[in-house]
Amino acid sequence: MTVPHSDIYPEVRFFAALLATLLSGVIAHTFWPELRVMVLLWIEQAAAASGFLIASLPWVLRKITPAARARFVVERRAREAFLEHNVFATRDRTGVLILLSEFERRVVILGDKAIHEQVQASGWQAHVQRIVDSIRAGRAADGVCDVLNAIGSVLESHFPVRSDDTDELSNRVREH
Repeated sequence: MTVPHSDIYPEVRFFAALLATLLSGVIAHTFWPELRVMVLLWIEQAAAASGFLIASLPWVLRKITPAARARFVVERRAREAFLEHNVFATRDRTGVLILLSEFERRVVILGDKAIHEQVQASGWQAHVQRIVDSIRAGRAADGVCDVLNAIGSVLESHFPVRSDDTDELSNRVREH
């Protein structure tokens, strides 16, 4: 699954607006202490709007968003997608979700109970790193395909196809 962003980070943009407001008030009062209060408020209001708009620019927002916040948001989005698309609803509990969140430049892989027991958290992290390295090398599709093949091999060796098996989950890439 690919998503353009996992959140719009309103609190980060509002914080930038607040900071611009405070800084503009301090600067205006420092250099022009005789300014009337109404003029100072108009300056602060313009600074707040400017701070909010500037912080809304994707490259600015990406730089000022705390990494821990972005990581949390992308992981939450992956868990929501896991539930929303019923990745957990396979007979053998072997569903896997790979989420690529473009704005945050993050990848999350979630596996259902049975496949997770085979791969473990360190294995998922190695697969994530493989995709990230491929993206950085300009070979995003190759990285995702390599990881899909690796996960497929785990599934094939630990959960062989049975005569009554059906394709329980869609294999198509979902874009939101």
